[in-house]
Amino acid sequence: MNQTILVRRERFPSEAVAVTLSLFLVLGQVCNLTAQAQGRQSLKKSALSADQRAAHVLSRLTFGARPGDFERVKVIGVNEFIRQQLDSDSADDVAMQARLRRLPTLGMATPTIFEQYTPPKPVVSPSPAPAKSPDKTAANSIPQIGSEKTSVEKMSAPPANESMKPGDAMQKPEESGQRQEAGTMSSTPSGLPAWGPRPAQPGASPKPTPPPKNPQMVVTELQRAALLRAIYSERQLYELMVGFWENHFSIFANKDDDRYLLTSYDRDTIRPFAMGRFRDLLGATAHSPAMLFYLDNWRSSVARPYPATKTKPAGVDGGLNENYARELMELHTLGVDGGYSQKDVQEVARCFSGWTILKPNEEGVFLYRPGLHDNGEKIVLGHKIPAGGGLADGERVLDILATQPATAHFIATKLARRFISDDPPPSVIDRAAAVFLKTDGSIRETLRAIVTSPEFFSPATYRAKVRSPFEYVAAAMRALNAETDGDRPVLDALGRMGQPVFGRITPDGYADRADQWLSSGAMVARFNFANALATNRMKGTSIDVSKLLPSVDQANRDSVAAQLIRLTVFGDVSAGTRSALEKTARGGSAVNQIAPSPSPAANVSVGYSGTGAPPQTASATPVTPYISELITLLIGSPEFQQR
Repeated sequence: MNQTILVRRERFPSEAVAVTLSLFLVLGQVCNLTAQAQGRQSLKKSALSADQRAAHVLSRLTFGARPGDFERVKVIGVNEFIRQQLDSDSADDVAMQARLRRLPTLGMATPTIFEQYTPPKPVVSPSPAPAKSPDKTAANSIPQIGSEKTSVEKMSAPPANESMKPGDAMQKPEESGQRQEAGTMSSTPSGLPAWGPRPAQPGASPKPTPPPKNPQMVVTELQRAALLRAIYSERQLYELMVGFWENHFSIFANKDDDRYLLTSYDRDTIRPFAMGRFRDLLGATAHSPAMLFYLDNWRSSVARPYPATKTKPAGVDGGLNENYARELMELHTLGVDGGYSQKDVQEVARCFSGWTILKPNEEGVFLYRPGLHDNGEKIVLGHKIPAGGGLADGERVLDILATQPATAHFIATKLARRFISDDPPPSVIDRAAAVFLKTDGSIRETLRAIVTSPEFFSPATYRAKVRSPFEYVAAAMRALNAETDGDRPVLDALGRMGQPVFGRITPDGYADRADQWLSSGAMVARFNFANALATNRMKGTSIDVSKLLPSVDQANRDSVAAQLIRLTVFGDVSAGTRSALEKTARGGSAVNQIAPSPSPAANVSVGYSGTGAPPQTASATPVTPYISELITLLIGSPEFQQR
C-alpha cells in the first residue's frame, strides 16, 4: 500500500506526498511507542545488531553520520566512540575554527558589537521658533523640542517602576519585547523580525557617526555558527549539548538588545559549562546580561517609597519583577511540578533584586546595585536566607535549587528524552538523577549514565526519535558531505520547517517530542529542502556526487542506489522505501509526482525571500536527475527523519 502511494504514475501535488511521508512518520512513532511497551520485557530475548548499535550511537551522539563514520565506529567499537565523545575536549577542531573565522562578530566583545552594529540614533531637528513680534518677549516663544536633558543611563535602563507588578504573568512578546524599542519591524522567512533604526532621543547633540553595519548580521552570524558547528565540528556530542542547554535556557534573539547580547551568551555563558557542573552553568545564566534582559530581571528592584513634594504626590519607585524567578524554578531547575509555591517565586524575586545590567544598549555587562536590593530576610523552599546578604542572596538561591532532588529529576528527564525517547523509562531517569546528585551535578557523568544504560541500547529505542528541523538539516548535510556557508538560504529553510535558530519567542524552548514536528506543512518544507539540496539549487550550498560516490560507476543505477542507502540510512530501509528507490533507479520518478513543476511549492527556490520570480542560480554542477531523485527520496524518507 505504501509503495503504491509513492510511485504511482499520475501526477499529484507535493503536499499530498508530504502528507503521506508525515503519515509514515506518525505510524512509525506509534509502532515505536508500542515497541517501547513490549521491548523492555523482551530485552533479554532480543538486542540490537552490531550494525544497529553503531548506527544508533551515531544518530544519538552526533548530528548524523558522515561518509566513513559508520565504518570507523565499527572498527573502534561503540564503547570507545562513546568515551571519545564524552571526553572530546582535546579533539582537533582546527578546520572548524577556520570556518568560524569568517564570522567576525563571534569574537567581538559586547560593547564593540553595540558600537559597530547598533543603528545610529538620528538627530531630531528642533522645531523652528516663530518670528518674534515687537510686542512679545522671549518668554512667550514656543519651547523647542528636546530642551530637557536626557541622560544616557536613563535611556539605557528604564526605571524599575516600569516593571511588572508582583504576580503578573510574563508579558506578551509584543509588550515585553517588541514595544520596548520603537522601530520598524518586518518578518523574514527565518521567523525572526528585521528591525529598523531606533528612534531619535530628545536632547541628543549631533555627532558624526560612521555608517553602521547591518544589525541583523550579528544574529545571522550566530545562527550560521550554530549550523556550521553542527555540520563540521569533530566535537559532536559537545555541540549537541550546547544546543540542548541553549534550548533549555532559551532566549529569543530579537527581543530588543538581546540581539546584541546573545553572542556573549553563547560564547561566554553556555559553551564553557555545557559539559561541566550544572551549578556553574546555572550561575553563568543567572549573571548573563542576555538572560537578565530577556526575563526583565534587570528592571527588578526593591520598592522605594518617596514623600510628596509641592509638585508631585507621594508614591513608590521601583518594584519587583517575577519573570526570572518564576522561570528559574519552572523551566531551569525544579520543573512545573517541582514543589514550589507563589510565595517562593516572590521570595526568589526579592533575592535577585538589584541584579541588573550596566548600560544594556552600550556596555551590556552584569552589574549588582546594592541600593536596588531587598536586604530583608527571605525563606526559599523552607531555607532561611538571613537579612543583609546582598548579592549573596541570589547565589544562595542557586545553591539551593541546584541540589534539589526535583532539579536532578527534571534535568535527568530532559536528557533522557533527548537521548532515549519521547517518553523515557523511569528506570533510566532515576539512575541518572541519582548520579546527578552524587556527582554534584556533573553534566558529563549524568549523560554517561544515560548513554551507557541498557535502556539506551534497547530495541525500543532504535529510531524512536524524530529529528527536529535543525537536526534534520545538519544530518542531511553531513550524510552528503555537503559544502555550505550556512547562510540565509539554509537558515530560512529552517524557519519554514518551524525552527528558526534562536527564534523561540517564549522561554520554554522548542519541544523535544515528535508531535512538535509532524505537521503536513513541515513535511512539505522538509521535502522541498531535500530536493533543493539534492539538485544543487541552494545558493551557498552544494554536494559533489563524484566525491560522494568515488568508486561507484554512476551509470550502474543499482550500485548507486545501494551506496546512497548505505551512506544515508546504513542500508536499513523499509520495504516501501526500498521499492520506491528501486523504481526510481530503473527509470521511474517518484520525485516528479512529489514535486511536479506546476506546484508553487516546488517552484520556489529554498531560501528565496524576495518578491517576483525566484532566482535561477546554481551553486554547483547539476546532479544527474535520477541520482538527485534517489537522494531526495532518501533524505525525505521516514528512516532518515528518524534517529
